[in-house]
Order: sequence, then C-alpha cells, then structure tokens
Amino acid sequence: MSESTQEYQNKRKKRVKRIKKIIVVVCIVCLVLPLILSVFLLVRVNQMENKLNTLLSEEVSQQNPASGDVVEAKEKTATGGAVRAGTGKKVYLTFDDGPSKETGKILDILQKRQVKATFFSIGREDTFSKKMYQRIVNEGHTLGMHSYSHQYKEIYQSMKTFQADYERISNCLTAATGIKPLYYRFPGGSTEVAGKLQMAELDAYFNAQGASYFDWNVIAANNTTDDVSVNKMVESVMNGVALYDTSIVLLYDSVDRKMTAKSLDKILEQLINDGYEILPIDENTIPIHHS
Repeated sequence: MSESTQEYQNKRKKRVKRIKKIIVVVCIVCLVLPLILSVFLLVRVNQMENKLNTLLSEEVSQQNPASGDVVEAKEKTATGGAVRAGTGKKVYLTFDDGPSKETGKILDILQKRQVKATFFSIGREDTFSKKMYQRIVNEGHTLGMHSYSHQYKEIYQSMKTFQADYERISNCLTAATGIKPLYYRFPGGSTEVAGKLQMAELDAYFNAQGASYFDWNVIAANNTTDDVSVNKMVESVMNGVALYDTSIVLLYDSVDRKMTAKSLDKILEQLINDGYEILPIDENTIPIHHS
C-alpha cells in the first residue's frame, strides 16, 4: 500500500471516529435534554399549579358572600335592611390569620371601645404568639382555630391530614391558654373543602370534638389587597351588615393587611352609633355556612 493511500486511510478512520463521537454526543443530548426539559417543566408546572390553587382558593373563599346564592344563612330571620339601620341586629367581628404584629393594635382598639370579638388563629409556638393567645382570652375575646399550618394542600389532602392539623392547633391553643378551643374556621372557608373532603364526615368529626365551624356573610374591602382607604373599609363593612339581622364579618389579623387596624376604630364607632350589638362567637351563636 502506498504512503498516500495509508495516509488517506488514516484520515478516513479519524473522520469516522469523529463522526461516531458526534453521533454519540448527539444521541446522548437527544436522550438527556428531553429529560432535563421534562424535569424543568414539571417543576414549573408544579409551581404554577400551587400558585394557581392559592389564587383560586382566595378567589373562591373571598368572593362577596353577602349575596344569598353564596351564603347559606342559618339565621333564618335575615330580613335585609337599610344602611344605618342597625337596631336589634347582631354583628360578630372575626379576625383571621393571626397572631401577628397587628394583633396588639387590634386588641387595644377593641379594649378602648369595650367590644369583644373572635380571633381565628393559626398555630405558632413563639413566645410572642403565645402571649397574644393568652391576651385574647384574658380580655374576654373568643379564641378560635384557623388550622395550624394554613397550608391548603396539606390540610385538605385527606381526612387523616385534616384531623392531624386540627389536633395540632387545638393542642397549641389549649397549651397556651389552658382553654380548649371549640370554634373553627376552614382556611379559605368551607367552600374550599368542597370536592376534597366529605362535609358529612367533617360534621361528624366536629360533633365528636364538641366543636363547630363558622364561615362569614360579610367581608371587609381589604380581602385581597391592603390598598384601600379607611372610608372604603368602613363602607364595605357597614353596607354588608345592613343586609342581615346577624352578620359574621371577616377581617384580617395580618401584617399584610394593616388597614384592618387602621380602620377598626371607625368601623366600631359606626357600628355602635348605628345601634348594632357587637358580640364574640359563643355557644349561642348560630353558625353561618357557605353553600
């Protein structure tokens, strides 16, 4: 074989090897890249699903429940009424999602106005939160449960996970105050439970605990954002309570909803001036459940 032929063969072998390497690399990339993309897309889809679930939960639970097709009002005497017509009407102010740095401000205003309310609190083990739990009880307010974790997907995964979370928040509040809580508010309201857990099974569980759950039929203007005025907050509450003989008002005890504390004194002033009876939830309160 001539030298030129040998050189040609060597070059050809090198080209073949390079082509094989390229083919192998391309094959590997073709196999691995879809896997990487699949994992990335799964992560993104899961993140978006979680975000969407949260947004949908908030949207469903925080729709204006003053309309009759959203609220199953168990107070059979709800007759409606004109704004500023409060004589003989009961109002239960409820504060969700605490304890927070706003809790003390809310309690100070309630104390100033000599009004009792209800706090549906989540589970916290720090010293400040335990102090707030105790103060709520000491000052004559009702301390209720709003789940321990407030994580919808965990709580509503199964009846077993719901019961575990319920027992955890019940034990948390009992340990902090010495008083067993008897009133519960579902994160997102009872509408959030629909399609996830059986209400009949939940009702049986609450009965076994000697407890009951409460939704709401009036919601303040800062249900989705704190970017509202004091006047808007007052107006939203007053317009809502005017529709019912018994109103359970949803307000927030959260650092993200500072307008609650900023507007609370004026809300109380208006309710008192218009003759509403403001009460904490107790054994005499007829629950309001969303349909």
